[in-house]
Order: sequence, then C-alpha cells, then structure tokens
Amino acid sequence: MKQLKLSMGLIGMSLILFSFSNCGNAKMNNSQPTLVENPPFILGEVFYQDWVAGVKEGGSGTHVHITFTDLEAGVVVKDIYFRNKIIKAQNTPQHRNQYVASFMNETVTDIIMDADATKEAQNTPPVKSPFMLNDSDAVVSYVYHGKINYYKISNMERKPMLAYPQSNPNDKN
Repeated sequence: MKQLKLSMGLIGMSLILFSFSNCGNAKMNNSQPTLVENPPFILGEVFYQDWVAGVKEGGSGTHVHITFTDLEAGVVVKDIYFRNKIIKAQNTPQHRNQYVASFMNETVTDIIMDADATKEAQNTPPVKSPFMLNDSDAVVSYVYHGKINYYKISNMERKPMLAYPQSNPNDKN
C-alpha cells in the first residue's frame, strides 16, 4: 500500500512538472518571420541618414528612405524594421511611392518608478524587432493579398549626417 501511494505521488508530481515545462515552451517558440525573396515591387533608391538636432533636448536619430519604382496594386507598405526597432512607414505626400521612417535614438525618458504598481504599469516597454539585422540592413513589412510579408533590404547606402541648425535661421537676433 505504501508503494502504491509512493508510485501515485511520483506520477502525480511528474505530471505537474511536465505541464509546467510545456507552459514555458510556448513562449520560447517565437520564431523569426519568414522573409520573401521575390516581392511584388521593385526598389528604387534606398538609404538611411543619421541626424542630430542643434538644441540640447532636440535629440538625434536616423531617417530611413525607401523608394519603390514599381509597386503592384494591392501592396500596402506597413512597417520598417531597422537597428532592432520598428516604426510605421510614412508615405511622403510629394512622392506616393516613397516611404520614410524616422527612428529616434534612445534618450533619457521619464520612467515612472513608484511603490504603486499601477503607476509603474504606465511605463511602455520598447517594441523590439524579431529580425537579426546588420546596421545597414532593414526589413519592410507589407500586406499583399491579405497576408503580411517581409522583405529584407541589405547594405543600404548611408548618406552624410544632417546637422539641424541651433536656432531658426530667419531669427534676426
């Protein structure tokens, strides 16, 4: 009888431990999205350009420019992944086939540190890219025929840094 209780206890503990191990497995199974090799578009000029503001609190970052010379009907450009960050692609009003994403460099942010967990919950965690990219690579996400696709752009051209002026050049101080 003792052996039966011991056996049942071991089997029960094994089942409980096994069920906990499966919970962690679901989180670790986040695989990298599949990249498309032949997208429904042709790229024109693609480049990135670092910039810095002329004022102390102005910040700095990088603009990523992507121009499509041939964009099939039904393609909707969504996001641009660059340097472990994700930004929504913005269409420029002057050129409907040109998209720009502005990535801000990390700055000292107002992080709420409080004993009250509800106040700390207001902090928004940064969204990280699922792609492992070099500094000059980017990934464009787009919707085509109702499906989200990803296309990698390698070795983008780096343009010279933009240094914005310290003050309004029209100021007559």
